This record gives sequence, structure tokens and C-alpha cells, in this order.
Amino acid sequence: MEPAREYERLPPEAPPPGPWWATPWLAILVAIIALLIGGVVGYAIGESGKSESGGGATHAITNTTTVTQPAKTVTNTVTSTTVKETAAPANQANEERRREAEADLRKVEKENQELKQKLEESKP
Repeated sequence: MEPAREYERLPPEAPPPGPWWATPWLAILVAIIALLIGGVVGYAIGESGKSESGGGATHAITNTTTVTQPAKTVTNTVTSTTVKETAAPANQANEERRREAEADLRKVEKENQELKQKLEESKP
């Protein structure tokens, strides 16, 4: 009888590597870049909205009245918020534009009145 032959068994082949986009590191990198871009855009938008006059001051006024009756207690709270805009400092160019706009407004109002009068006169 012949001795049994032993065959050398090779280990199974490893699966091929996945595509480059299948790793989680790419998703993490894209998320960090998106956060940075969002932060820069948000900062730019926030800074562009600031006015030269310093903006307005907000004041909140709260008035609370409590009325106690024999069987119940009633509380009314009224809150009022006002925004006070600070006018920009006047300069010569702004004053000229304001005067010109007021003159144009008066001229247009006068023309409007004249047209109204002509329209009323033409009615039978």
C-alpha cells in the first residue's frame, strides 16, 4: 500500500481592495472641508451686514400686573420691544442727495395734484 499523498493547501486569496471612495476617511475629510467653507461664508455674510452707524439699540420693556381675587389669581404680562436706529453722521454728499430727493418729491406731488385737478375738471 502506498502512503497517502499530502497536498500543500494554499491559503485563500484575499479580496481585492475596495474603491478609493469606499473608505470613511474621505467622508470625514469632505465634512471638515464643508464645515470650514460654511464658516468662512457665514463670517463673510455676517460681516457684510454690519452698518457703519453702529446699528440700532434694542430696548425691551416688560410690565406685569397681578390681580388676586378670592378664587383665582390672574397675571397679565405685556412686553414691548423697540429698536432705536441711530442716524448716520451727516456729511455734505448725503445732505445734497437728501435735498435733491425732497425737491423731486415736491415736484412729483405738485404734478400729481395738477393731474388730479385736470381729471376732476374733465368729468361731466
